[in-house]
Amino acid sequence: MRGLQRLSLIGSDRTAWSLIFILFLSSCQLGSERSYSLIETDCSGCIEALPINGWCDRCDHGLVAGLVVPSREFHDALDAHGHEVDTETILCNLCRQVAREDQFCPRCRHGFVAGQLYFSELTWALARGESGPTDIRCGGCRKQAGRPGRCEVCETYWVGTVRFMSVQDAQRAEGQYRRLQVALDRLPNCSECAVAGFFGFSCRSCDSDPIPNPLQ
Repeated sequence: MRGLQRLSLIGSDRTAWSLIFILFLSSCQLGSERSYSLIETDCSGCIEALPINGWCDRCDHGLVAGLVVPSREFHDALDAHGHEVDTETILCNLCRQVAREDQFCPRCRHGFVAGQLYFSELTWALARGESGPTDIRCGGCRKQAGRPGRCEVCETYWVGTVRFMSVQDAQRAEGQYRRLQVALDRLPNCSECAVAGFFGFSCRSCDSDPIPNPLQ
């Protein structure tokens, strides 16, 4: 089974996207064994997919905040992008209220940012930040991008390849990001366990518990 990879961003223009992808593997393709050697990739599919949490057909994996999701089923279930919606047509009164404030509905488990609907706390939390730009001028951010933490130079916060100005937004996104990491660790052994656990259910196949939410 394929292992877990992480991508990082540092660069100065579109050509430099090939320099900002850092893979924890020995090639752009996912390997069968984990490797922590760092290499660069010029995969055009990954370069295009990263800022939109999309799917790379060439490598046959998806990307979410820089984490590689090797299962198409799981990546589709994450649905890591917003959906245009007329909030006045939503039946849930709480959803209509939080939509006006770009907040999250704990009842329906849906969130809203800039008029768009997000179907999970992960995708909503990430949407409150911004994908790392192709031109990262801050030296501290270039070092920090790709993993959770604060830039020591400009004091912005990073969760994978998404950056935040608010520590509260970053902490919430980091909790969901780490839950996704746990799910991806489960994926090679049991795909149902990974998907069910991430969305708060026990696995019917291996009886594993749901992944705690939030995960610190």
